[in-house]
Amino acid sequence: MSAEVDEIIPVSRGGDPLAWNNVQLTHRCCNQHKSNHSNEWAKREAAGKPTIKQSSMPFKTIGI
Repeated sequence: MSAEVDEIIPVSRGGDPLAWNNVQLTHRCCNQHKSNHSNEWAKREAAGKPTIKQSSMPFKTIGI
């Protein structure tokens, strides 16, 4: 349960590692579980709620 600094928007997803408004204090085990996911994803995982899988391609319908 040691403390670590976590990037809110991970550097691998375009976050700035030097911006003070992009960092937060977190437990080491929580930070490792979160990996490069969002805070919302981590909160859903911790609550045991199913994750919503999104495609990288937007779903579009064609009107007939």
